[in-house]
Amino acid sequence: MELAAQVAALEEMLLSGIETEFPAPLKDVEKVAVSAYLVLSHACIEEYVEDVFLSHFDRVSELSRLPIAPRALASLTFASALFLPEAKIKVMSYKSRTLKGALAAARGTYVGSFINRNDGLKASNIKRLAEGVGIEWDRLEARFVDELVDLDTLGAKRGEAGHISPFSAPAVTERIYPSQARQWVGAGRDAIVAIQRFLAHDASWQGLAEATMPG
Repeated sequence: MELAAQVAALEEMLLSGIETEFPAPLKDVEKVAVSAYLVLSHACIEEYVEDVFLSHFDRVSELSRLPIAPRALASLTFASALFLPEAKIKVMSYKSRTLKGALAAARGTYVGSFINRNDGLKASNIKRLAEGVGIEWDRLEARFVDELVDLDTLGAKRGEAGHISPFSAPAVTERIYPSQARQWVGAGRDAIVAIQRFLAHDASWQGLAEATMPG
């Protein structure tokens, strides 16, 4: 199921039945629904962004078959060399120490050390994932200033919803209405989709890949 469909399904299941409108206080069951929507939507978007960066790793790794290495491949290789454990490097024989083999080994480490240890959608989380695939953070940050702010906001709101009981803290949870939750989730979803499209169509490596592709 596509990300937009996942978020839409959660909205239908959890928010469609809420009848209370601002500024009336939400009922307890409605506060629970809003909190659940924020937490579960955040989880869907977080999983999606992890897939986005892992797909980028795989896509750039495929460029290792080209006769000329695009800049993104060089960046990925350099990043991989920095985080690949020395023990894993030592067990690779000189004969098998090809670029393709090294990147295959690095992929496992990237999954274990970056993807599996990712814990959120804030800009700091995106920066860590980008670091592992060799993306220049200054470039990504400058391109997605507003989107990273939206992700920080959603991450913070998810933290509040995930760590504060909607029953025991009415002063906090009553301020979060369905319209606000939809706005935060929608902005976070759109931010990740925009980053995904940028990585998938980044001309800095794709154009060179097409120009040098055999045949």
